[in-house]
Amino acid sequence: MSRLEQMLVGTLVGLALLVAGWLGLQHYGSKRYRAGYTAAVAERAQADAAAVLFRVRDNTALAARQSESNATITKEKDDEIADLRERLAAAGRLRVGAAVCPDRPANRANPERPASSNSADTPGGLVSAAADRDLKQLIADVETDLATGRACQAFLQKNGLVP
Repeated sequence: MSRLEQMLVGTLVGLALLVAGWLGLQHYGSKRYRAGYTAAVAERAQADAAAVLFRVRDNTALAARQSESNATITKEKDDEIADLRERLAAAGRLRVGAAVCPDRPANRANPERPASSNSADTPGGLVSAAADRDLKQLIADVETDLATGRACQAFLQKNGLVP
């Protein structure tokens, strides 16, 4: 072999060693990168799982507190509505007054005068039974809606949801 051929073979072998070394470093570096990346992903997954578990426990405790306060508020609302219904049931038939019916004549020719306050009401001052029933139902419905609104406000205040 001539000197030129020896130099060419030596250069090729050196070049091959350099390429092999460079590829080895690339492979080693990518393995280290992948290992670090995998470790970082695993660490992040553990942190996320721990955060989710903490939030689930926190939400469960909050739901229990809200359920307890909701039961108390609902009971108060139901008691208020039951009291209203009892008062409406105990009330006599509704009367028509001058403020409600201004066109109605104030006095009749021979007004009936009860002997005492225990005597029967005159039929002229009372609303009809159907109107009495409907008006009392309307009162109960409106008061139920208002009590529901008050219960919702109480829930918001009790759970710190009002600024």
